[in-house]
Amino acid sequence: MQVFRNTVNIYCAFCRSPRRVPSSKRIGLRHIVGAFLAAALTMVLIWQEFDPRVLMVFVVFVASAEIFVQIRWRMSLSCRQCGFDPVIYKKNAEVAAEKVKDHLLRRKQDPRYLLYEPLNLPVRRVPPPQQAGEPKRGRLISRQI
Repeated sequence: MQVFRNTVNIYCAFCRSPRRVPSSKRIGLRHIVGAFLAAALTMVLIWQEFDPRVLMVFVVFVASAEIFVQIRWRMSLSCRQCGFDPVIYKKNAEVAAEKVKDHLLRRKQDPRYLLYEPLNLPVRRVPPPQQAGEPKRGRLISRQI
């Protein structure tokens, strides 16, 4: 069922490799219910009866669940194949490009990746250099005289 799925299938924006990431970066109802049950179990184990201090334990469990869910979401955004991180790219594209270059260099030198499927990296097309006596392409010769 789609209701209980907590991951979505996406493609890397740089190398187009498929991967799965968590669907949300915030906690949901199931995390709150889990924190409540953990707090109730803690209350029973420590105090053996209802104690108002369990509310503080509940708040700590909810806060730690929020922290761990956000860390898991943030860690899953960077691509494991090419090293592209969309959050860093949005802040500074040059830093993101350097991280991708470093990751691809490490990948090239690591023998574990020798038999892996090659990445579908984008190709940067560079026009050939113009010769000194050759007219520029796309212009009429009669207008250059």
